[in-house]
Amino acid sequence: MKELKVGLIGAGGMGQHLAVQCDSLEEAQLVAAADPSEEALQRLASKVGESRIVQTAGADQTQVGAGTEVSSEDTAAAGSDVRRYADYNDLLASDVDGVIIAAPNNLHADIAVAAANKGKHIFCEKPMALGIAECDRMLEAAEKAGVTLMVGQVLRLIPVFWQSHKIATGGDIGKPFAINITRLSSWWFGPGWRSQKAKSGGVVYEVHVHELDFMRHVLGEAESVYASMGHFTAAGVDYEDTAFIQIRFRNGGIGSLHCGISSSVNQYGMTIQCTEGTLVNEGFGKRLQYARFGESHQVIEPEMITLEEPYRAELGSWAQHILHAEPMVFDASDGRAAIELAEAAYRSAQSGSAVPLPL
Repeated sequence: MKELKVGLIGAGGMGQHLAVQCDSLEEAQLVAAADPSEEALQRLASKVGESRIVQTAGADQTQVGAGTEVSSEDTAAAGSDVRRYADYNDLLASDVDGVIIAAPNNLHADIAVAAANKGKHIFCEKPMALGIAECDRMLEAAEKAGVTLMVGQVLRLIPVFWQSHKIATGGDIGKPFAINITRLSSWWFGPGWRSQKAKSGGVVYEVHVHELDFMRHVLGEAESVYASMGHFTAAGVDYEDTAFIQIRFRNGGIGSLHCGISSSVNQYGMTIQCTEGTLVNEGFGKRLQYARFGESHQVIEPEMITLEEPYRAELGSWAQHILHAEPMVFDASDGRAAIELAEAAYRSAQSGSAVPLPL
Protein backbone atom coordinates (compact mmCIF):
# COMPACT_ATOMS: atom_id res chain seq x y z
CA MET A 1 0.00 0.00 0.00
CA LYS A 2 1.32 3.42 -0.97
CA GLU A 3 1.29 5.41 2.26
CA LEU A 4 3.59 8.35 1.51
CA LYS A 5 2.60 10.94 -1.09
CA VAL A 6 5.75 12.58 -2.45
CA GLY A 7 6.35 15.66 -4.57
CA LEU A 8 9.49 16.38 -6.59
CA ILE A 9 10.98 19.88 -6.74
CA GLY A 10 13.44 20.11 -9.63
CA ALA A 11 12.80 17.79 -12.58
CA GLY A 12 16.25 17.70 -14.15
CA GLY A 13 18.16 14.49 -14.77
CA MET A 14 18.90 13.69 -11.12
CA GLY A 15 15.42 14.72 -10.04
CA GLN A 16 13.87 12.39 -12.59
CA HIS A 17 16.01 9.48 -11.43
CA LEU A 18 15.17 10.10 -7.79
CA ALA A 19 11.48 10.41 -8.65
CA VAL A 20 11.38 7.09 -10.49
CA GLN A 21 13.25 5.32 -7.69
CA CYS A 22 10.94 6.81 -5.06
CA ASP A 23 7.89 5.84 -7.08
CA SER A 24 9.13 2.25 -7.22
CA LEU A 25 8.94 1.90 -3.42
CA GLU A 26 6.05 -0.08 -1.98
CA GLU A 27 5.36 2.60 0.61
CA ALA A 28 5.70 5.78 -1.49
CA GLN A 29 4.27 7.26 -4.66
CA LEU A 30 5.19 10.33 -6.68
CA VAL A 31 2.03 12.42 -6.95
CA ALA A 32 3.34 15.86 -7.91
CA ALA A 33 6.31 17.67 -9.42
CA ALA A 34 7.40 21.29 -9.73
CA ASP A 35 9.81 22.82 -12.21
CA PRO A 36 9.78 26.06 -14.22
CA SER A 37 10.43 23.98 -17.35
CA GLU A 38 7.32 22.37 -18.80
CA GLU A 39 9.58 20.26 -21.02
CA ALA A 40 11.32 18.81 -17.97
CA LEU A 41 7.96 18.03 -16.37
CA GLN A 42 6.81 16.25 -19.53
CA ARG A 43 9.96 14.13 -19.59
CA LEU A 44 9.39 13.26 -15.94
CA ALA A 45 5.77 12.24 -16.58
CA SER A 46 6.96 9.97 -19.38
CA LYS A 47 9.60 8.31 -17.20
CA VAL A 48 7.26 7.80 -14.27
CA GLY A 49 4.63 6.49 -16.68
CA GLU A 50 7.00 3.94 -18.15
CA SER A 51 8.04 2.89 -14.66
CA ARG A 52 4.46 2.34 -13.54
CA ILE A 53 3.62 0.31 -16.62
CA VAL A 54 6.49 -2.03 -15.78
CA GLN A 55 5.59 -2.18 -12.09
CA THR A 56 1.92 -3.00 -12.70
CA ALA A 57 2.50 -5.49 -15.49
CA GLY A 58 2.07 -8.48 -13.19
CA ALA A 59 3.08 -11.70 -14.93
CA ASP A 60 4.10 -9.70 -17.99
CA GLN A 61 6.46 -7.44 -16.06
CA THR A 62 9.65 -9.03 -17.39
CA GLN A 63 8.41 -8.83 -20.97
CA VAL A 64 7.43 -5.18 -20.66
CA GLY A 65 10.72 -4.27 -19.02
CA ALA A 66 12.59 -6.16 -21.71
CA GLY A 67 11.19 -4.07 -24.52
CA THR A 68 7.52 -4.80 -25.18
CA GLU A 69 6.15 -1.88 -27.19
CA VAL A 70 4.29 0.67 -25.10
CA SER A 71 2.29 3.35 -26.86
CA SER A 72 2.77 7.03 -26.08
CA GLU A 73 -0.91 7.15 -25.12
CA ASP A 74 -0.39 4.44 -22.49
CA THR A 75 2.71 6.18 -21.14
CA ALA A 76 0.93 9.52 -20.92
CA ALA A 77 -2.00 7.91 -19.12
CA ALA A 78 0.25 6.20 -16.62
CA GLY A 79 2.08 9.43 -15.82
CA SER A 80 -0.92 11.72 -15.96
CA ASP A 81 -1.67 11.43 -12.25
CA VAL A 82 1.54 13.29 -11.44
CA ARG A 83 0.33 16.84 -10.89
CA ARG A 84 2.64 19.45 -12.44
CA TYR A 85 3.47 22.91 -11.10
CA ALA A 86 5.68 25.68 -12.40
CA ASP A 87 6.10 27.13 -8.88
CA TYR A 88 7.22 24.86 -6.03
CA ASN A 89 5.18 26.92 -3.56
CA ASP A 90 2.02 25.65 -5.25
CA LEU A 91 3.24 22.09 -4.79
CA LEU A 92 3.96 22.78 -1.11
CA ALA A 93 0.38 24.03 -0.72
CA SER A 94 -0.92 20.66 -1.93
CA ASP A 95 -1.53 17.43 0.02
CA VAL A 96 1.94 15.89 -0.40
CA ASP A 97 3.46 14.35 2.72
CA GLY A 98 7.05 14.94 1.72
CA VAL A 99 9.24 16.41 -1.00
CA ILE A 100 12.40 15.49 -2.85
CA ILE A 101 14.54 18.57 -3.50
CA ALA A 102 16.65 18.26 -6.64
CA ALA A 103 16.78 21.93 -7.62
CA PRO A 104 20.05 23.87 -8.17
CA ASN A 105 22.26 23.85 -5.07
CA ASN A 106 21.79 27.50 -4.18
CA LEU A 107 18.04 26.94 -3.80
CA HIS A 108 18.18 23.96 -1.44
CA ALA A 109 18.01 25.91 1.81
CA ASP A 110 15.14 28.22 0.86
CA ILE A 111 13.06 25.35 -0.52
CA ALA A 112 13.75 23.13 2.48
CA VAL A 113 12.77 25.86 4.94
CA ALA A 114 9.58 26.56 2.98
CA ALA A 115 8.77 22.83 2.92
CA ALA A 116 9.35 22.46 6.65
CA ASN A 117 7.14 25.47 7.33
CA LYS A 118 4.37 23.65 5.45
CA GLY A 119 4.92 20.50 7.50
CA LYS A 120 6.45 18.46 4.69
CA HIS A 121 9.15 15.86 5.20
CA ILE A 122 12.27 16.56 3.15
CA PHE A 123 14.75 14.52 1.16
CA CYS A 124 17.42 16.88 -0.20
CA GLU A 125 19.85 15.83 -2.90
CA LYS A 126 23.48 16.62 -2.05
CA PRO A 127 25.02 19.06 -1.44
CA MET A 128 22.80 19.97 1.49
CA ALA A 129 23.44 23.69 0.90
CA LEU A 130 26.23 26.13 0.08
CA GLY A 131 27.57 26.70 3.58
CA ILE A 132 26.89 25.61 7.13
CA ALA A 133 24.80 28.71 7.91
CA GLU A 134 22.31 27.56 5.27
CA CYS A 135 22.46 23.99 6.61
CA ASP A 136 21.64 25.26 10.09
CA ARG A 137 18.62 27.15 8.76
CA MET A 138 17.36 23.89 7.27
CA LEU A 139 17.99 21.91 10.44
CA GLU A 140 16.31 24.49 12.65
CA ALA A 141 13.24 24.67 10.41
CA ALA A 142 12.90 20.87 10.27
CA GLU A 143 13.29 20.51 14.03
CA LYS A 144 10.77 23.26 14.74
CA ALA A 145 8.25 21.68 12.37
CA GLY A 146 8.90 18.14 13.56
CA VAL A 147 9.61 16.83 10.07
CA THR A 148 12.28 14.46 8.79
CA LEU A 149 15.20 15.93 6.86
CA MET A 150 17.59 13.62 4.99
CA VAL A 151 20.47 14.50 2.66
CA GLY A 152 21.39 12.15 -0.18
CA GLN A 153 25.01 11.17 0.47
CA VAL A 154 24.47 8.17 -1.80
CA LEU A 155 28.14 7.28 -2.39
CA ARG A 156 28.01 5.32 0.86
CA LEU A 157 25.43 2.97 -0.70
CA ILE A 158 27.13 2.35 -4.05
CA PRO A 159 28.26 -1.29 -3.81
CA VAL A 160 32.04 -0.97 -4.12
CA PHE A 161 32.10 1.92 -1.63
CA TRP A 162 29.72 0.21 0.78
CA GLN A 163 31.98 -2.86 0.71
CA SER A 164 35.11 -0.73 1.12
CA HIS A 165 33.72 0.87 4.26
CA LYS A 166 32.62 -2.48 5.64
CA ILE A 167 36.12 -3.97 5.23
CA ALA A 168 38.05 -0.88 6.34
CA THR A 169 36.06 -0.42 9.54
CA GLY A 170 35.22 -4.06 10.27
CA GLY A 171 38.52 -4.97 11.91
CA ASP A 172 39.78 -7.55 9.40
CA ILE A 173 42.69 -5.31 8.43
CA GLY A 174 42.94 -3.35 11.65
CA LYS A 175 41.88 0.24 12.23
CA PRO A 176 41.90 2.81 9.40
CA PHE A 177 44.40 5.64 9.78
CA ALA A 178 44.71 7.13 6.28
CA ILE A 179 42.59 7.54 3.17
CA ASN A 180 43.65 8.90 -0.21
CA ILE A 181 41.19 9.53 -3.05
CA THR A 182 41.82 10.69 -6.61
CA ARG A 183 38.77 11.60 -8.67
CA LEU A 184 39.52 13.43 -11.90
CA SER A 185 37.65 13.94 -15.15
CA SER A 186 37.38 16.43 -17.96
CA TRP A 187 34.80 19.20 -18.15
CA TRP A 188 31.42 17.50 -18.67
CA PHE A 189 28.74 19.72 -17.18
CA GLY A 190 27.93 21.73 -20.29
CA PRO A 191 26.11 25.06 -20.08
CA GLY A 192 23.66 25.57 -17.25
CA TRP A 193 23.60 26.15 -13.53
CA ARG A 194 26.31 23.57 -12.76
CA SER A 195 28.86 25.71 -14.58
CA GLN A 196 28.13 28.75 -12.38
CA LYS A 197 29.69 29.15 -8.95
CA ALA A 198 26.80 31.26 -7.69
CA LYS A 199 24.37 28.38 -8.29
CA SER A 200 26.50 25.25 -7.89
CA GLY A 201 29.00 26.47 -5.31
CA GLY A 202 31.96 25.09 -7.27
CA VAL A 203 33.24 21.64 -8.08
CA VAL A 204 33.88 20.64 -4.45
CA TYR A 205 30.28 21.34 -3.44
CA GLU A 206 28.71 20.01 -6.64
CA VAL A 207 30.75 16.82 -7.08
CA HIS A 208 33.33 16.10 -4.42
CA VAL A 209 31.21 16.60 -1.32
CA HIS A 210 30.62 12.87 -1.95
CA GLU A 211 34.28 12.05 -1.32
CA LEU A 212 34.50 14.37 1.67
CA ASP A 213 31.52 12.61 3.22
CA PHE A 214 33.03 9.19 2.57
CA MET A 215 36.35 10.17 4.11
CA ARG A 216 34.52 11.21 7.28
CA HIS A 217 32.43 8.02 7.07
CA VAL A 218 35.66 6.02 7.35
CA LEU A 219 37.79 8.13 9.72
CA GLY A 220 35.28 10.08 11.79
CA GLU A 221 35.16 13.76 12.66
CA ALA A 222 37.77 16.14 11.25
CA GLU A 223 40.07 18.41 13.20
CA SER A 224 41.40 20.66 10.41
CA VAL A 225 41.38 21.15 6.64
CA TYR A 226 44.06 22.52 4.32
CA ALA A 227 43.38 23.04 0.61
CA SER A 228 44.80 24.51 -2.59
CA MET A 229 42.65 25.16 -5.66
CA GLY A 230 42.88 26.80 -9.05
CA HIS A 231 41.49 27.01 -12.58
CA PHE A 232 44.07 25.86 -15.14
CA THR A 233 42.27 24.48 -18.23
CA ALA A 234 39.59 25.50 -20.70
CA ALA A 235 36.89 23.91 -18.55
CA GLY A 236 33.79 26.04 -19.09
CA VAL A 237 33.15 26.98 -15.48
CA ASP A 238 33.69 30.17 -13.51
CA TYR A 239 35.27 28.36 -10.57
CA GLU A 240 38.16 26.01 -9.73
CA ASP A 241 38.83 23.03 -11.98
CA THR A 242 41.47 21.45 -9.69
CA ALA A 243 41.63 20.97 -5.93
CA PHE A 244 43.92 19.29 -3.43
CA ILE A 245 42.38 18.87 0.02
CA GLN A 246 44.11 17.49 3.10
CA ILE A 247 42.25 16.59 6.27
CA ARG A 248 43.51 15.83 9.76
CA PHE A 249 41.00 13.80 11.75
CA ARG A 250 40.40 13.96 15.50
CA ASN A 251 41.51 10.36 15.95
CA GLY A 252 44.93 11.22 14.46
CA GLY A 253 44.09 9.88 11.00
CA ILE A 254 44.89 11.74 7.80
CA GLY A 255 43.16 12.08 4.46
CA SER A 256 43.93 13.49 1.03
CA LEU A 257 41.63 14.27 -1.89
CA HIS A 258 42.87 15.21 -5.40
CA CYS A 259 39.86 16.14 -7.48
CA GLY A 260 38.46 18.26 -10.27
CA ILE A 261 37.46 18.50 -13.92
CA SER A 262 40.90 19.25 -15.37
CA SER A 263 42.08 15.84 -16.60
CA SER A 264 41.79 14.44 -20.13
CA VAL A 265 42.09 10.95 -18.63
CA ASN A 266 39.31 10.02 -16.22
CA GLN A 267 40.60 8.58 -12.97
CA TYR A 268 39.12 7.17 -9.81
CA GLY A 269 41.13 5.50 -7.11
CA MET A 270 40.86 5.11 -3.37
CA THR A 271 43.39 3.69 -0.94
CA ILE A 272 42.50 3.08 2.69
CA GLN A 273 45.43 2.21 4.93
CA CYS A 274 44.73 0.33 8.14
CA THR A 275 46.98 -0.79 10.94
CA GLU A 276 47.05 -4.43 9.76
CA GLY A 277 46.51 -4.10 6.01
CA THR A 278 45.47 -1.98 3.04
CA LEU A 279 42.43 -1.69 0.78
CA VAL A 280 42.37 -0.36 -2.80
CA ASN A 281 39.07 0.62 -4.45
CA GLU A 282 39.35 1.16 -8.21
CA GLY A 283 36.13 3.13 -8.54
CA PHE A 284 32.52 2.90 -9.72
CA GLY A 285 31.63 -0.53 -11.05
CA LYS A 286 35.16 -1.83 -10.65
CA ARG A 287 36.88 -4.26 -8.34
CA LEU A 288 38.43 -3.71 -4.96
CA GLN A 289 41.26 -5.61 -3.36
CA TYR A 290 42.68 -5.77 0.11
CA ALA A 291 45.29 -7.68 2.06
CA ARG A 292 46.71 -8.05 5.52
CA PHE A 293 50.43 -7.49 5.77
CA GLY A 294 52.27 -10.65 4.69
CA GLU A 295 49.15 -12.31 3.25
CA SER A 296 47.84 -12.72 -0.31
CA HIS A 297 45.43 -10.18 -1.81
CA GLN A 298 41.71 -10.73 -1.64
CA VAL A 299 39.88 -9.50 -4.77
CA ILE A 300 36.19 -8.59 -4.85
CA GLU A 301 34.66 -8.10 -8.29
CA PRO A 302 31.67 -5.74 -8.59
CA GLU A 303 29.24 -8.52 -9.48
CA MET A 304 30.05 -10.20 -6.16
CA ILE A 305 28.40 -7.35 -4.21
CA THR A 306 24.60 -7.47 -4.31
CA LEU A 307 22.79 -4.43 -2.97
CA GLU A 308 19.58 -2.54 -3.64
CA GLU A 309 19.76 0.28 -6.21
CA PRO A 310 21.52 3.00 -4.15
CA TYR A 311 19.11 5.87 -4.79
CA ARG A 312 16.15 3.63 -4.12
CA ALA A 313 17.79 2.46 -0.91
CA GLU A 314 18.33 5.95 0.47
CA LEU A 315 14.79 7.03 -0.39
CA GLY A 316 13.44 3.84 1.10
CA SER A 317 15.30 4.56 4.32
CA TRP A 318 13.82 8.07 4.38
CA ALA A 319 10.30 6.70 3.87
CA GLN A 320 10.72 3.96 6.50
CA HIS A 321 11.89 6.52 9.02
CA ILE A 322 8.88 8.75 8.37
CA LEU A 323 6.35 5.91 8.49
CA HIS A 324 7.87 3.52 11.02
CA ALA A 325 10.64 5.46 12.84
CA GLU A 326 13.31 3.15 11.43
CA PRO A 327 16.88 4.51 11.72
CA MET A 328 18.08 6.27 8.56
CA VAL A 329 21.21 5.11 6.75
CA PHE A 330 22.46 8.70 7.04
CA ASP A 331 20.80 11.94 8.04
CA ALA A 332 20.96 15.71 7.81
CA SER A 333 23.80 15.92 10.32
CA ASP A 334 25.92 13.91 7.89
CA GLY A 335 24.96 16.31 5.11
CA ARG A 336 25.96 19.29 7.26
CA ALA A 337 29.28 17.71 8.24
CA ALA A 338 30.18 17.21 4.57
CA ILE A 339 29.34 20.86 3.87
CA GLU A 340 31.50 21.94 6.79
CA LEU A 341 34.46 20.12 5.22
CA ALA A 342 33.77 21.72 1.84
CA GLU A 343 33.39 25.20 3.31
CA ALA A 344 36.60 24.76 5.30
CA ALA A 345 38.41 23.72 2.11
CA TYR A 346 37.28 26.87 0.29
CA ARG A 347 38.24 29.04 3.26
CA SER A 348 41.67 27.40 3.40
CA ALA A 349 42.25 27.80 -0.34
CA GLN A 350 41.45 31.50 -0.03
CA SER A 351 43.56 32.14 3.08
CA GLY A 352 46.46 29.79 2.34
CA SER A 353 46.27 28.40 5.86
CA ALA A 354 44.80 25.32 7.52
CA VAL A 355 41.30 25.87 8.90
CA PRO A 356 40.47 24.34 12.30
CA LEU A 357 37.14 22.65 12.87
CA PRO A 358 34.42 23.08 13.91
CA LEU A 359 33.85 26.28 11.96
